[in-house]
Order: sequence, then C-alpha cells, then structure tokens
Amino acid sequence: MCGIVGLKNFYGIPKKSDQIRVESGLKTQTHRGPDNTRAAVFGTTVLGHNRLAILDLDERSNQPFFDPSGRYALIFNGEIYNYPELKNDLLKKGVQFNTASDTEVLLYHMIHHGENGINVLEGCFAFAFYDQQEDELLLVRDQLGINPLLFSIQENEVIFASELSPFKTLLSTWEINSPALNAYFQYTYVPAPDTILVGVHKLLPGHYLKVKGNAIDILQYYSVRDAKKVDLPYGEAVKEVKRKLESAVIKRLNADVPIGTFLSGGVDSSIVSQITADFKTSLNTFSIGFVGNEFLDESAYAKNVAEHIGSRHFPIQLEKEKVIASFQEVLNSFDEPFADSSAVAMYFLSRAAKEEVTVCLSGDGADELFAGYNKHKAYQRSKKPGVLLKVASKLAKQLPGGKRSGQLTNRIRQMKKFGALLQEKWPASYWMLASFISNERRGQLLLQNEPYQSSIQPGKDSLNDFLKTDQEFVLPNDMLKKVDMMSMRHSLEVRAPFLDRELVDFVNGLPEEYKLQGNNGKRILRDAFREVLPDEVFSRSKKGFEIPLHDWIESTWQEVVNPKWFDTSFIEEQNVFSCSGVEQLKADFEQGKEEEATVTMWAFIVFQNWYDRWTEK
Repeated sequence: MCGIVGLKNFYGIPKKSDQIRVESGLKTQTHRGPDNTRAAVFGTTVLGHNRLAILDLDERSNQPFFDPSGRYALIFNGEIYNYPELKNDLLKKGVQFNTASDTEVLLYHMIHHGENGINVLEGCFAFAFYDQQEDELLLVRDQLGINPLLFSIQENEVIFASELSPFKTLLSTWEINSPALNAYFQYTYVPAPDTILVGVHKLLPGHYLKVKGNAIDILQYYSVRDAKKVDLPYGEAVKEVKRKLESAVIKRLNADVPIGTFLSGGVDSSIVSQITADFKTSLNTFSIGFVGNEFLDESAYAKNVAEHIGSRHFPIQLEKEKVIASFQEVLNSFDEPFADSSAVAMYFLSRAAKEEVTVCLSGDGADELFAGYNKHKAYQRSKKPGVLLKVASKLAKQLPGGKRSGQLTNRIRQMKKFGALLQEKWPASYWMLASFISNERRGQLLLQNEPYQSSIQPGKDSLNDFLKTDQEFVLPNDMLKKVDMMSMRHSLEVRAPFLDRELVDFVNGLPEEYKLQGNNGKRILRDAFREVLPDEVFSRSKKGFEIPLHDWIESTWQEVVNPKWFDTSFIEEQNVFSCSGVEQLKADFEQGKEEEATVTMWAFIVFQNWYDRWTEK
C-alpha cells in the first residue's frame, strides 16, 4: 500500500505552482508511504507518490516509475498478486526487467495491453498510468474497491489522490456536499461516488477514468453482478471454497517484510490465520479486547485459536486511560467524516500490529460474501416471520433501551429493528437495514434534510442480490474504507483473501441456501473448515467489531469535544446544523437510553473535528 497524488492539465505543461500543490498534497498523506516521497512533471501531468516498501525494498522501485523510452509513467498504490504470471508473459515478449517489484510489471503490462489489460489484474490497486505521446491518463481502481481513489474534474485539469486530505491543497475553493452529509448522517459514512465535498468524487470499484487531451470518460470493467451461476452439488462446492480460499491466502503471503494476521477468534479471521499458519513457519497474530467490558471482549476466543494454530499471539487490551490519551489522534485520522465506531478499535489494532509486522491478513469481506451478518438472517426471516416474531417485535417497540451493552438490551435493539423491517418493502428494506440514524433524527439535526439517492440498484428481492448490494455499497464505503484509513495511518498494509476475485465470482454464483440456511449463516464456509478449527469458533454467536462507544465518548468529552460546537452563534455561522436539533441530541445522549443518540453524537463529533481541521489555515 502507498499513496498517490497528481493532476493532469487539459491545456499545456503544468506550472511550477502545480508541482508545489501536488507536493503539498503528498505531505498530508505521508503516513501512507513513509519510505519515499517524490513528485515529477511528466508531459501534461504532475505525478506524486508516497511509498510504503513491500516488494523489492531497493530505491530502484521508487515511484513515479518511468519506462526507458520516456513515453510512459506510472504511480501505483497496492499489490498485483498475479504479477509473477504477468511477468512471465512479458518476458516471452522480450521485456527486460530491472527490479523485482510488481510496479515494473504493472507498467509494462499496461504498455503492452492498455485498457484491455485492466480486467486481468488480480489484487488491490489504485493507479495512474500516463502515455505522454497520446496525452492519455488512466485512473484505475480495483474490482472490489479495496484501495481508494478520489478525483475532481476542474475547468482546466483533473486532480486525484488516495485520500481527501490532499484536496485541501489541490482545490482553490470548496463547499460541503449536502446530499453526502445526509448520507453520512444516515449510514455513518459517505458512499461512493460522493465525498463530503462538492465536486470531489470517489472512483467506483471496478471502474477506470480515461482522460485523453481534455476528453473524459468513466468506464466500468467489472461488476459482482456479472458472476455466472455455479451448478455444483453442495459437497463439491464446499471443497472448491476451501481450495480457492487457500489459494487466495497463499497469493497474499508474498512480501519482503514481516507478515501477520488479525485474529478475533471469529470464523473469518480464524480461518485466514489457520491457513496462513499452515504455510508460514512462524506467524504473529493480533487481537483486541476491552478491559472491563465482557460483552464486547472476545480476546479469550482469539487466544484459544492462537494456541490451536501455534501462532505468536499479541492480545491488545484497551484500557480506558490508554484510549483517552490517544482519542484525539484517532479523530485526526479521518480524512473525511466517518462514524463507524469500530474504526476506533481498528486504529489501536493497527498501531500495535505495526510494531511487529508491515503486512497483515484480515477476514474482511467474508460476511458480505457468505451472509454473515444478523441483518441477512433478519431479511430472510422477514419473508416468513410467523406470529411469534411479529408479536415479539411489536412488544419490543414499547420497551425502553436498545443498546449493544448487554445481551438483553442488544436483543431489544434487534427486535425493534426487525419490527421496523416488517413495515418495509424491497428495496426500501435494504436501505433501512443499512441505516443507523433515522430520518426523524436527521430531520431534527440538519438544516437541509434531503433523502440520499444511491446510484447502486439493489436488484431482485433475493438474498444473493442483497449480498451483492452489500459488496457494492457497505463493503467498499464502510468496511474497506475503515481498514484502509486506520491501517495506513500507521503505514500497515492489510490484505483481504476473501476478496480474491476468483473466490468472489465463485461464491456469488452459488445458490443462496449454500450460504444461509435457517439460522446457519456462512454455512458453506463453516463446513469447509469445520474439521481444522475448534468447535467454539463455529458455535458462538457473532458480535461484530464493536466498542463501548458511549462510555468512551463520555470519558474523553473534556479532551476532544470543543464547547463551541454546541454554541448557538457557531452553529448559526456554520449553517449546517439546527440549533434546537443539536441541543436535543446533547440531551438525548446524556440520558444514554437509545443507541441512536450515541451513534449520532459520535457522527456529530467526528464531523465537527474534521470541519475544524479542514477550515484551519
């Protein structure tokens, strides 16, 4: 993983001031690549790169990377896992290589194949490839959106970067994107192709942007919707899932730096760690736990799996005092407002892992592929809920509470949401299950409350289309964004074997009952690895990567909350929030009864902290 920043002029050679803008942008994301930072003017472009050295650590693999003829250039963030095969094909064509990096392979692959070569790439990547002779720039993002790539089309140029932060120096003016703000206060993140700023966009997964002269096209080269139907008996499909996932892990073990795995003790991370341990002589595993909160602390399960696979285990136990000391640093890590609170845990997990390794493998993507979330079960049950569930959800509506702090309150929360689900029809039911903040709360809080319209179409009313929508909407915008943002804050690369394209296409083609049958989520994945891991990995219920959010906000209030954020004159001048809505939010949060007030308060704090940093001179 690395960082890229650049621009392409529509008319003429970039000025010195353009190079300075790119270099200033690079400084805002040096955490993405502390090993080398460089920018160069090339044709009508300025190409800048922050390098985190993973393969071929020599400076010969620094970027921007140019071919000897001086016609082509590349800046690249990510990993190409099938680069050995691509390299062999290029060697047969007579290409001579001067490095052992996948960067050089990618450059020559694009030189020989151009746009047609994009779809055969396997890995996580965001790159800019420029042909000076044709004055053509390609900005490319990987199939699943593992690596970020943002861009903005201006009057005389296209500007782009790996994060939003560089746009502070790249843009001359900016304004808040009102629809994106509404999405943020619904889902707790800003979905692609939007960002929190008007005119700055996230390139969608499986897409590339082509700039030839001053002509611009955005083209799609891959979609999870295109997976072909797989007609295999269940037993054969189980074997194939196991084979493909093992192959995906092996591909991701290639590095010239130490590798570890994240290990929660749950199904996904345990499987990845088990496979990794089978192919590495020594393995470091990392888990996180919360001192004083047994409901959310899963570190004991991770310890048991670590003992089973024989890894050197690092359990990170978060005490409230340690969290308070670093909470401002956590807030400063958000390049745009992002309020999935599990990002806080990911910050501390990544920080600890970086002390031992430079690359970690994770279980990300398994839930969206194999139906691992409680919402997937709720969706299936809502089709035939039965009398008892209907009555229970109605009763839950009358009960106070609804937080994740204990088993009873968590169950009340789930039943309330299930009752709301029964009132919705597809595809509104999908968007309701993806939401964390209600329209009512949003209407109270925001001066401009307008429903967010996603560009993603959920498709048919079926579990398989539900899962594909999760892969297009939740996975890149929430889960992968969180991991990229917090791991790269500590210059740690995270690789996700479950998002191997061959595995994704295969699983998306399977019958939905192979994934979820009754209450048995991730059915085929569990059966594929049941014999190699302890029974408790598969028998315990899923909790998710949660943190004791309300407690942590209260504990850090004096350190991280600026009193002006609740001051009437500031709110009126900011012209984003309703004074009465902010006052009501604060009162509801202090009462601590409803989870929604806590989630919304966290979203409000993250936004205001980002706003302060963004408007800082």
